[in-house]
Amino acid sequence: MMALRRGVWRFLHVKPLLHRHMSVCSSSSYRAVIFDMFGVLIPSPLPKATEWEDENGVPRGTIGRAIRAAGNNNSWKKYMRGELGPEEFVEAFSQDCSQIVGFKVHIGSFHSVLTSDSMSQPVTVMMDAVQCARAEGFKTAVLSNNFLLPGGKSYLPLDTSLFDVIIESCRVGLCKPDLRIYQLCTKRLGVSPDEVVFLDDLSFNVEAAVQLGMHGITVRDPGLAVKELEQVLKIPLSGYRPGLNWQLPINPLTQYLKKATQLPLTDHIIMQRLSQSDLTDSTYLLSCGQHRFVLKKKPSTEALQKECRLLRALKEAKVPVPSVIAQHEMPSNVLGSPFYLTFYCPGRVFNDHSIPGEDTHGKRHVYKAMIKTLCQIHRVDLKTTGLQNRRDPGDFMETQVKKWAQQFKANEIQPIPAMDRLIDWLLLHLPKHQRTTLLHGSFSLNNLVFDSETLDVRAVLGWSRSTVGDPLVDLASCCMPLFLPPTASTQQAFTGKKFALMGIPSAEEMFELYCKEMGLEYISNWQFYMAFCFFRQAAILQTNCKTSCKGTTYPREIEDIANLAWDFATKEGFRIFNALPGAASF
Repeated sequence: MMALRRGVWRFLHVKPLLHRHMSVCSSSSYRAVIFDMFGVLIPSPLPKATEWEDENGVPRGTIGRAIRAAGNNNSWKKYMRGELGPEEFVEAFSQDCSQIVGFKVHIGSFHSVLTSDSMSQPVTVMMDAVQCARAEGFKTAVLSNNFLLPGGKSYLPLDTSLFDVIIESCRVGLCKPDLRIYQLCTKRLGVSPDEVVFLDDLSFNVEAAVQLGMHGITVRDPGLAVKELEQVLKIPLSGYRPGLNWQLPINPLTQYLKKATQLPLTDHIIMQRLSQSDLTDSTYLLSCGQHRFVLKKKPSTEALQKECRLLRALKEAKVPVPSVIAQHEMPSNVLGSPFYLTFYCPGRVFNDHSIPGEDTHGKRHVYKAMIKTLCQIHRVDLKTTGLQNRRDPGDFMETQVKKWAQQFKANEIQPIPAMDRLIDWLLLHLPKHQRTTLLHGSFSLNNLVFDSETLDVRAVLGWSRSTVGDPLVDLASCCMPLFLPPTASTQQAFTGKKFALMGIPSAEEMFELYCKEMGLEYISNWQFYMAFCFFRQAAILQTNCKTSCKGTTYPREIEDIANLAWDFATKEGFRIFNALPGAASF
């Protein structure tokens, strides 16, 4: 498959953080949080050092002694300050270690360990805290003693978009605990030291920050450190979902919550506006002490009744969805618009389809759980959902192709030949046999909440686009990320054999898993549905560009998506041709 630009990834996820949202009741005097990288955001290298020493017959603690020897002028500190390249460092540090133990030691393989896959896995609880802090309006920064790789790039396996400032010792020529590097970070953040909370796994680095006036947290256990950070910032730092800046009338909402939940809610409400579905619906996370709820506003009473009826029917059918506590229809003396309330469902949400932090077995389990849940949705009796009469008249796929073709043409920025070819091709190759089931409409990995321990699906979110139609559209939709560029945090493309090595099923395998779970025959035309989904996505991107980009358009990115759709169409065309009688003779 063609390699797509990362620019298009912004548009494919119309759910990301659009603006930071503020906590209604947060009274913290802090404005920024600075995180160390090693031992805080990603694993500490110390266990790896001990493991390497054991495997190579080097006395334990040798690497640590070499790091501390000779103060600021040792080879380690020079490497951290960017004064030595990788090869120079390996030679110099090998000599340092050799002098300590009295025999020749070569640390080249240890240098490789520092950049291994296991070291690049983010600490989930800490990254969740980063995103929650940003969502509450706090600035975030990375302040790391870091090193350069061959070629001049630094080792930075992070999503850099999550940080306002990144200071690396190898870039600025200063190392922690030198006070100047802390001062540089606060200056770039535009805050004073007494407005900063600093987290590091080394106590002497924290002590230096405290000396400048920062609030310091020494990270020994990431979970406990996040709890301490919550107490300092006075906000919840887990269960992040992308959100917006918004406020609701707190007093009437508090009274409604007490009445609807029958719980003794005595604490102030902390509110976050979420963006779980599309921008026509407003969703809020409400935290009151230990209790959490989700409030979702709807544009009309009809839309409210439809979604609540669907969620209750799905809950009755054992589909994992949030439990509806109450619904409030118009006229509303609480918010001024219809809304409903559900219990908050804690767990893990994977925005990165490579499932960082999980081993091969865990990654595969996540995808199998996703497919199993999709099958549960597609088995639901339509009579119980209130959607049985919502099927479009005529052929579902034909109607869909024409709908998105019309939308694309109405918002056309410039001609895209692949889209014109796709419109004709899709209409000529419509599936002859289509099943009709409940459709989620936005089914994807990041609309699922997984149990933190078992990795089973705890809740399916984002039901605002649910309808009735061909279920294979949902299936193809959740396979789309397998063919898209990686997120910034992965820093590499996960396709083909790489996916297989990670335990992640290919799109064809996911169709096979679906067929096995549903008791269906093999879906030979699965690439038609992939072509349609990317065609539809290109039309959506075109509309977003026309209406939301304020004159800035990304026609090349849209063309990339269209070409990817045409790639699937071409492959499906070859499959059809090869299946024709006598095709083998060509």
